[in-house]
Amino acid sequence: MTDASPSSTATSSNLAPFRESKSRRDEQHQRANNLISAVTSKLNANSNSSSVNSPTSTIGNDIGISACSVRPLTRREVSTLEGPGCSCKCEDWSKVLVITTDGVGSGTDLSAELRGQICTTTFAGWVLLGVNIGNSTSSDDSCGSPLKPGVRRNDLVSNCILEPGCTVQGNTFIDRTHVCPDASIINCGSVTFASDSSFADEMEITIGAESGGGRDVRVHVESTLVDVCHKLGMGSQSTSSSHFHYNHYKPTKLIMNTICRNASILHSPMVTCVYLSPHSSIDAATSVSNVILLPESKIAKSCTVDAAYLQWKATITTNSSVSSTVLMECSEIGPNSFVSSTVLGPDSHLSAGECHHSLLGPNTNSHHQSLLISVLWPLGRGNVGYGANVGSNHTGRLPDQEVCAGEGTFWGLGSVVKMPVNLCDAPFTVVAAGVELSPQRVGLPFSLVLSGTEQDGGGGLNQILPGWVLQSSPYTIARSEAKFANRRKAKRHAWYTGWCIIRPSTIDMCWHAREELVKAGNSSLSSQPSGQNSLERARPTIYKSESIHRLGQNYITENGRRKGILAYTNVIQLYALRGLLLKVEKALKMCHKSFGDEVAPRELERRMEGILSLHRNENCLPRHEFENVVLWPSLPWDESNERHILWNHQRTILKMEIPSLLSQDEANLSPPDMVVRLLERLIGLETDFADRVFKSKRRDDTRGDSILPGYLSSHTCAEEDTVVEAAVKECQRVERSISEIRSALSGHASVVSRL
Repeated sequence: MTDASPSSTATSSNLAPFRESKSRRDEQHQRANNLISAVTSKLNANSNSSSVNSPTSTIGNDIGISACSVRPLTRREVSTLEGPGCSCKCEDWSKVLVITTDGVGSGTDLSAELRGQICTTTFAGWVLLGVNIGNSTSSDDSCGSPLKPGVRRNDLVSNCILEPGCTVQGNTFIDRTHVCPDASIINCGSVTFASDSSFADEMEITIGAESGGGRDVRVHVESTLVDVCHKLGMGSQSTSSSHFHYNHYKPTKLIMNTICRNASILHSPMVTCVYLSPHSSIDAATSVSNVILLPESKIAKSCTVDAAYLQWKATITTNSSVSSTVLMECSEIGPNSFVSSTVLGPDSHLSAGECHHSLLGPNTNSHHQSLLISVLWPLGRGNVGYGANVGSNHTGRLPDQEVCAGEGTFWGLGSVVKMPVNLCDAPFTVVAAGVELSPQRVGLPFSLVLSGTEQDGGGGLNQILPGWVLQSSPYTIARSEAKFANRRKAKRHAWYTGWCIIRPSTIDMCWHAREELVKAGNSSLSSQPSGQNSLERARPTIYKSESIHRLGQNYITENGRRKGILAYTNVIQLYALRGLLLKVEKALKMCHKSFGDEVAPRELERRMEGILSLHRNENCLPRHEFENVVLWPSLPWDESNERHILWNHQRTILKMEIPSLLSQDEANLSPPDMVVRLLERLIGLETDFADRVFKSKRRDDTRGDSILPGYLSSHTCAEEDTVVEAAVKECQRVERSISEIRSALSGHASVVSRL
């Protein structure tokens, strides 16, 4: 639960797929240049004579294209194309060259192949016409078999490279397009490339403020969130992947449309300036321009797209409008979505709503009609409910405001956010249905924000319940940990998207939040006259931002403050004690390795004394001046995943928690006995956590069964829920492990278990 992703640093192997993708695109670009050079060279050589009368020649490996022959048409081949079997037209056949991939000599007549593969098409400008050798069907068969490779029934084809084995048919106008073998353009209107286009594999997107500023970021087709956040000044500025992408990335300006092998453009009326990688597709799109698709990505069903990069398996579908957007691996937009100037992280989905000028991290989902404007959400992992309006960014002067959303934020049904709002220091906070957030900054993690009530005397403010998700809905955290670990499909980004929810930076936030809640309670007592008795010196009913800065424009009750302290204390201690157990388990494992089945108690005691001696250092958490300093949260891929560094942090936390974990007498025990006492506290915390996970799911079952007929028979109950089962099994594993540690210390080590 506390271990970071095992590959959270940008190693060469992690970046290899991104580099290879760029390299393959540059190679394809060079191939198109080579073919155009071959055409230009041949046309210049024939400029003083008619190509159909001049001697033919073969151009192959000398232009860097293996086993490829390029030559002009012969008179007989021109006659075949113009004849009744093909019915093709061209004002200047000397500019139409044929290309074959079998190294056929210049004297080979291709009339039969042309008759079987080319028909009813008008050519203009220069055209490099691919021919499959040996594929010579009758003209009637060829024109009546639309799925066979070939060039058929096109109103106009100009300035194109149509390689052998491609399928181009039923189109109105194809211009400046390179169609590779096994690629297809079928039943389209115009597929063109603007001669003055600046289309490249890098572009600038403005996120954040729509006007009056904005955060400009240069992105490219293979961008990662690590790159984008680095460019925006978030987190560490020494991330190695950014050195590759931004310091050494050389953008390539594309010269024509490219449809790679097994890629296709189908039934689309207008396509301009596109690059389709292998196995990508555009199908029945309304308009597509300035778009690059990586393998297995697609645009489909009446979409309008301009200036977009789609990474592997990304999708834009069904009546969606998208512009100036990057879709990272396995992300999806649609149906019925409007998205502009947005970076959409891996495994994220936007459906049926609007999103503009935003950065959305991984596993972010908005499946309903909602609005996101100027939302900076680098760690994502949240949800947007139906009707949520996270977009009131206009002050009456300029639309220049922003929202900084914390990891795992849930925007409830019909919630309204008036900018600016900052929840970065409140990860996994739930904004309940109908809540209206005024401009504010909140620093209480795992909280619930509710509409305030008059009885509480909040003065129109919302009520916040600190740590509510941890204490009252731990099922949410347990399920999310499993979901983010198992449902990630974006394998190329997996090296940095698999971080744990409960990690050092999250615990630091909980620690500082708890300290401020405790301080507020103490201050409220000390500020009252000392002459009052204990009953008269009661704590206030509610607290506001004047006494707790992290509240933002909300209030908490005294009961909420106490529950928040308990919730944060439990998760802090659980985190630290899990680290201690892992350290002792490792020591016991080393003893087993050194001494076999029978573990020498003294040896284990010696190793445990070493653990505690490390624990007695003087480290402490850095002070966080929440009210005076506004910073981006620590990004998980900047946190070290080395076990000893994680243990150092857990040990520091444990040092500060000892007074509340052990009594004064227990604190004076021998180191091994003290460790055992601490681990016994862990059993209690794990049992309590598993019990609360069960109860939070069981509460839903009970409520549903009391309202809906047949609820229990049609829903997975808490007793059978996999998340609940996992929490119970972990609790049982911890008990067994600690039992074995006790046995080893007493000289009765188990022979069966090896931790």
